Amino acid sequence: MSLRYLINEDGEPFAEQELEELTKTLESLNQTQREEFRNRNSDAVAQHSAGRILIVSGPGTGKSRLFKQRILFWLGQNPGARILGLSFVRKLVADLSSDIRNDKTLGDDQKGQVDIFTLHKYARSIVEQSHGTREWSFKPHFQVIGQPWKAMVWGDALSLRDQENHGQYSWKTFEKQLHDDQFEESHEWQDLKEAYFTLCQFYNAAGFSDLILRARDALAEKPGLNKHQLFIFDEYQDFNASEEALLEQLTESSRGTLFAGDDDQVLYETLKSSKASLIRAIYSDKDVVNAMLPFCSRCDFHITRAASHFIRQTPEAGCIKKIYEPISEVDGSVKVQVVACASPTTAVDYIRKFIDEHHDEIETRKTELAEEREKDAFLLILSPSRDVKFYKGGGASEELIELVERFREAHRQFSDDYYKVLNYYSLAKYPSNNFTLRKVLWYEGIDETEVSALLKTCLEEQISLSAVDTKTIKGVLAKAAAVRGIIESDASTDEKIETMAEHIKISDPNTLREDLETSAIDKERIESVEHQNEEQAELEEIEVKQMSAVELMTIVSSKGLSADHVIIVGFDDVNMGWVTRNAFYVAMTRARKSLHVVTALKAGGAKGPHHFLDQLPDANLEFCQYTKGKRTKVLLASRTDLSGYLRRVGSQAYGR
Repeated sequence: MSLRYLINEDGEPFAEQELEELTKTLESLNQTQREEFRNRNSDAVAQHSAGRILIVSGPGTGKSRLFKQRILFWLGQNPGARILGLSFVRKLVADLSSDIRNDKTLGDDQKGQVDIFTLHKYARSIVEQSHGTREWSFKPHFQVIGQPWKAMVWGDALSLRDQENHGQYSWKTFEKQLHDDQFEESHEWQDLKEAYFTLCQFYNAAGFSDLILRARDALAEKPGLNKHQLFIFDEYQDFNASEEALLEQLTESSRGTLFAGDDDQVLYETLKSSKASLIRAIYSDKDVVNAMLPFCSRCDFHITRAASHFIRQTPEAGCIKKIYEPISEVDGSVKVQVVACASPTTAVDYIRKFIDEHHDEIETRKTELAEEREKDAFLLILSPSRDVKFYKGGGASEELIELVERFREAHRQFSDDYYKVLNYYSLAKYPSNNFTLRKVLWYEGIDETEVSALLKTCLEEQISLSAVDTKTIKGVLAKAAAVRGIIESDASTDEKIETMAEHIKISDPNTLREDLETSAIDKERIESVEHQNEEQAELEEIEVKQMSAVELMTIVSSKGLSADHVIIVGFDDVNMGWVTRNAFYVAMTRARKSLHVVTALKAGGAKGPHHFLDQLPDANLEFCQYTKGKRTKVLLASRTDLSGYLRRVGSQAYGR
């Protein structure tokens, strides 16, 4: 058969038989021919005249290149038109923005026509410009309710309505209603929804989830807020119903829309009610041209083949069939390393040995990252849990964290104490800020009943919290004024902390000292640091902001990232239990040159590898056991030998 570009202009899904035949044809090409086809296919999609196109694109298949080409095409075809790109992945936003900014073929006016944002940053800008909606208005410079304060505000809503059944009427349940854009119709839920929105208005603050609804309503009320005519929406598989409604409002008069995603990479069903059904519905829409990027340029041959084989083993009902092939040849590619370790300390030693063997390359990457000549880590260590608790035995988790910290640059987050002092200081500067005063009441441990009474008074009399004439409010304002006086004094940092501790509780003076010496609190820092904290809160389980040469993070957090080498720890029958097939697929495809999948016995009771191992192809795997004492990796003939080794060691470890 002749080789055609992977574009279905009639909007039909790709037929499974045709995909199988295309796959065989693409496999028969050499690397040069694959690269040529990849580029021509991508260019054909980017320059297609269709108004709406969906790109089905697996990990590392060249979306960023295509996005840039599509933007250049649109700029040439639509003089003066504005282009908006939205994604959940902050790194893609930064990289694509940088590519456009540094493109020498574009003039400054053309570059000014292109805006690339995270979805929530864009939504916030719309709500800020509109000052909310007619029903729920905001004053200028409203705040975002970050992760630490969601429960507090929802608790206030429950108290305001005298609702004592916190289990049935939980924030998690309400947040899902926000994500689904579908609210329970019972009187109790409708009453709590109104209470929450009333408090948001009173605090002049919005949560990330309801921010999406507010932006959609603001655009419906004031269409002129939408300055763009052409749109790119990335990672569409991770959108929820509320976000999709916002995008539909945005594109009501669109000249062109490009969707991109991969339903095998849905990760955030629990975190934000993402729905694979949304991208599948677009794929089935006859008015949308379907296109596909078939070649993975990121991962070496064996990694791509292993990942492709894995994701095809247990397809979900209705999933989009796709081609996912390596662009590289097998020569020079390292097979996926499946490593058996007798204990967590052995697994950490395996990682330490890997780092020791690549010391010079890691140091080079550190320099490149510092000089912004490189964007990706050299090594990602991916874990099912953030703090690697399953490696607690023998201090292995502490050893691993300490090992990684050696390579981490000094861009840590500020401490809780720092934000506490910041809020007291901010309150002294702006006493009418209800949200800041509410935070300080929380720091002060003021009883929920008293807070509820204060809020009811304010809402009934339409006054701010600081205007309520009570001993509690007067005392809190006096403390804030004292903290402000201390911060603005000429005393040393240690003296300031010692004096502040007489007024407010300081948990860790040493860390607070480092924070204050890094960033002194003043009027300017109130706005900048609080805004930074809000940005940090946005989908904090999903992304990191800045990479070090060696990073340790959760599997889910690695979305949108890549590294030369990836080591997945906790690959066992206990700790990997909650990790979905999609999440493991994403984790595998972060690796460019080598992928190591490590099973450690006795890690939280682990007794063997996770069953995902059964869905990986022997042809692309290399099995081995690692011994800490000798620091040697012994190759095993098969997965049967690996299982046998773990059984023998396990029987000794667990006394069987």
